[in-house]
Amino acid sequence: MSGQAVEARPALPPALARRAEADALGHAWILCGAPEARLEAMARTLGMALLCEGADRRPCGACRPCRKVERDIHPDFQWVEKPAERRQLPVERIRALRADVYIRPNEGRRKVYAIRNAWQMNDEAQNAFLKVLEEGPEYGAFLLLSENPLALLPTVRSRCELLRLEPQAGADPQLAERGAELARALLGEDPWEMARQCVPWEKGKREEVLALWEAARQAALAGRDARAVRVAQALGEAVAAGERNGNMGALWGRLWAAAQGDDL
Repeated sequence: MSGQAVEARPALPPALARRAEADALGHAWILCGAPEARLEAMARTLGMALLCEGADRRPCGACRPCRKVERDIHPDFQWVEKPAERRQLPVERIRALRADVYIRPNEGRRKVYAIRNAWQMNDEAQNAFLKVLEEGPEYGAFLLLSENPLALLPTVRSRCELLRLEPQAGADPQLAERGAELARALLGEDPWEMARQCVPWEKGKREEVLALWEAARQAALAGRDARAVRVAQALGEAVAAGERNGNMGALWGRLWAAAQGDDL
C-alpha cells in the first residue's frame, strides 16, 4: 500500500451497481477523473463487486471475499505499481502480470489486477498490457487507475470501459486557479512567467506548497501531450518527496528541469 490513508469505501454509480448485481461487469476498466486516493478507493469497491459472493447485491460488503478485498488480503485481488526507484512502470511488471494471470484464481471466481498510476506505463509496457487485454483468460479483470486517461494509448483505451468519478464538493477554487496558473507556466514557453509563478513560493510553508503542487498536477493532467504528462509526473514526484521532508528548493529545481524537458 501507498502511504496515503485509505478512504472510506465509495458506492458504485447506480447504473454500474445494477450491472454488478446482474453479474454483468466488464473485464477491463479505466478509473479516472479524481486524485489517486479516490481512484484506489473505487478500485477496491469494484474489486469487491467482481469477487463478491453475496446473494442479493454486489458488493455486499459482508461476505468473506468482500471483507478480504477491503482489507487488501484477498489473494485474487492484486495491486500493481511501478518500483519506487523508477520513473515509469516498466514492461517487466506487466510481463509478470501477464504470466500470473494464466495461473487460475486461488479462491475466487476472478483474478483482479488494479494498476496504480497506470498513466506511468511506458509505451512498451502498454503494448505488452494490450496483449493480455485481448488474449487473457476470461476470469482476468483489470482496473487501470489513471487520472488522465488520455495518457494511455488509444489501443488500450478502446478495449476498456471508462469510469469517471465526479469531482468532490468543497474544493478550494482559489487554490485550483493558482495551481492552474502554475501548470500553465510550467507548460509554457516563457521562462520569465515560470519564474514569476515559482519564485514567490520558494520560501512558502511546506504544506501550502505541497497543496499548490497537487493542484497544479491536477491541472497538468488535463493536457494531452507528452510534455503535460511529464510535468504532471514531476509534480506528483515532488509532492511525494515533499511529504517525505525532501529539500523543497531542490524539488523546485526538478520541476523547472521537467518543464524545460531536461532529465530529472
